[in-house]
Amino acid sequence: MRKAPAIAMLIIAALAVTSAVPGVLGQTRAPVGAGTGAASDDMPHRTAKMFAPFLKALINRRYNTAQSIFKIHRNVETSLEQEDYARILTRFNKPDRLDLNLVGGRTLGTNIGILFFTIATEDGPVALKIYYYGFGNDIIISRLQMTDDWDEIETLSTNLEILQTPVTVSLGTPQDPAQ
Repeated sequence: MRKAPAIAMLIIAALAVTSAVPGVLGQTRAPVGAGTGAASDDMPHRTAKMFAPFLKALINRRYNTAQSIFKIHRNVETSLEQEDYARILTRFNKPDRLDLNLVGGRTLGTNIGILFFTIATEDGPVALKIYYYGFGNDIIISRLQMTDDWDEIETLSTNLEILQTPVTVSLGTPQDPAQ
């Protein structure tokens, strides 16, 4: 449990660095002479892996588990109970495997940012836009947008720094508690 705040602070710091050096978040290798160092090369992968258990818990409707990973504002919990979000979450009941794609993000200040993820389902893509901030040793999810409509997916992705290549991590199967 104590690793999560330390990792979260590392991710937030890296996101701040990437906003200062445009395009670094999207590179798997630093260009020659970029001076970004090996630590920032893996930041998108670490970010995706850090948020994967949280998103898997949301998909499985295990909100207490999600809350133990990151703090969730009440408005996020309420939005997950709404009809549209509940309908979208039912799309995750059938697949053999789920792959989470970190597509991009944006830093809005120290310990404040937005992350944009997509997941392909049998019925089409689902996009999740997560608004977070760090306070003390916690990462707090203050807003979550979820959609399965292509036009809304495109709208959600505007004003974000999109990675050159999405970072993909496996969520396993939706009901696999080991993942």
